[in-house]
Amino acid sequence: MKKTLSLVLVVIGTVFAVSCGGSKSDTASADNNAAITSKTVTVNDLVGKEFSLTNMYEGKEVTIAFSDTNMLGGKSAVNNYFTEFSLDGDKLKLNALASTKMAGPEEDMAVETEYLQILNGADTISLNGDVLTITTASGTNLIYTFKGNVEIASENANN
Repeated sequence: MKKTLSLVLVVIGTVFAVSCGGSKSDTASADNNAAITSKTVTVNDLVGKEFSLTNMYEGKEVTIAFSDTNMLGGKSAVNNYFTEFSLDGDKLKLNALASTKMAGPEEDMAVETEYLQILNGADTISLNGDVLTITTASGTNLIYTFKGNVEIASENANN
């Protein structure tokens, strides 16, 4: 009886060790594939594009658009916001955020306040196909999907 129990424990231990080892190599392989497919976001990748926030504030209109080589803005549930930005590799630097000052429903105003606080902490940016991710210094991800093209401000100035 003890031999059977020992044999069962050895088999279970072996299955566990093999399954953990397989997961580790799968993870390493996935990490290598991510490194191969990811690229540094450039201003040209962003200008003229608008994205909708998809991982927070369901049912609220929260967007980000890049309308010029160093300007971004969007809708933050009630008001429009805007600021200058710069990129250094995957680092995103925002100047002070400004916004219009319309009043709206209390719930929408709370969404707007929270979103702008989170966005103000932006640290890194990545673009994978139609998915834009801005990660804050505290680790919060703002995940957006491509919504459409926007008019580029610098082209308007030339017309």
